Amino acid sequence: MINEFIINVADEQISDLHNRIKHTRWPDEINDQYWSHGTKMSFLKDLSKYWVDEFNWKDQEKKINDIGSFKFKTNSGLSIHFLHAKSDHKDAVPLVMTHGWPGSIQEFIKIIPIIQKESKIPVDIICPSLPGFGFSDKPKSTGMNSKEIAKLQHELVMALGYKKYVVQGGDWGATVSKWMAELFPEHCIGIHLNLVIAFPPNTENPMEGVTDKELKLLENFNKYKTQGYGYYEIHKTKPQTIGYGLNDSPVGLAAWISEKFYGWFEGNDNNLVVTNDEVLSIISLYWFTESITSSARLYKENGDFGFSFNSIQQPMAGAIFKKDIMLPPKVWAENIYNIVQWNDYDGGHFAALEKPMQLARDINLFIQKLNLD
Repeated sequence: MINEFIINVADEQISDLHNRIKHTRWPDEINDQYWSHGTKMSFLKDLSKYWVDEFNWKDQEKKINDIGSFKFKTNSGLSIHFLHAKSDHKDAVPLVMTHGWPGSIQEFIKIIPIIQKESKIPVDIICPSLPGFGFSDKPKSTGMNSKEIAKLQHELVMALGYKKYVVQGGDWGATVSKWMAELFPEHCIGIHLNLVIAFPPNTENPMEGVTDKELKLLENFNKYKTQGYGYYEIHKTKPQTIGYGLNDSPVGLAAWISEKFYGWFEGNDNNLVVTNDEVLSIISLYWFTESITSSARLYKENGDFGFSFNSIQQPMAGAIFKKDIMLPPKVWAENIYNIVQWNDYDGGHFAALEKPMQLARDINLFIQKLNLD
């Protein structure tokens, strides 16, 4: 069953948020100019003040509702919230774009109109909110990993009346997209990723074919593992424990999430390369839906990767943003994917937010290459 779902957070909830922010009990801080210990306090105080004094959640609500906001009740009983941006053509290609953590469907607000305007082929865009994220239902039992999510998203696309579709994703969305391609090869006709998961082959010389430029890009993953991986281990092991604090303190939640937008973007200074409104829109969605704990549980469900290393035959495109957290050489990815397009760009982890024009053009170029007859 598919129904329109109009987001309308009550004024009382917004007032409660502002009140909690104003009564924050701030910790101490050492002189931490470069965020080496985590989110810098002066940044967070400025962001929190903006959250109360200038940010308007109702404007963000309208952006989501205007695209087309719906809910789908799956056969499992779990309801999935999704955006459905339809073109004016009945034979448009459906593109399923899947977000990750700490993102949301709001990552795609800027890129949706760019894809549809610039594509030479009509495109309908479907952006599901992962179970446990945003306005999708929270799973009540264990087992809702990327593979199971892929099944629900396929069910959604079929319920919308499509027979063939293209998948796209980064972060956890990359794993869900890979599973959709692997599980439903008769329906999924192509896979586009802006985060590609691949590891060295089990050969005598795993670095054979790796270019000097790719070798340098591999350093990003080592930096991530040594300097930015703590949240992952907490989510993967004790998501419930961290959830109590993050679900109760909006400033704590903002610190936890905004650090990722700082650390995983291309920017070289202490500023976000997207707007305060864009980041606070995502943080506010987690806050109002109380989904930080349920979203963190996906890490425990997926373990290290939530990924199958089985090869798939559908055409694949990799859009490699050079400041992302995982940047495998093309030769490694060829062990899993049927690569027909592989381009690199400046930019970081949240490509749809940071570099929407480049990502949109890469997606459209890939769709044009597919056999859509």
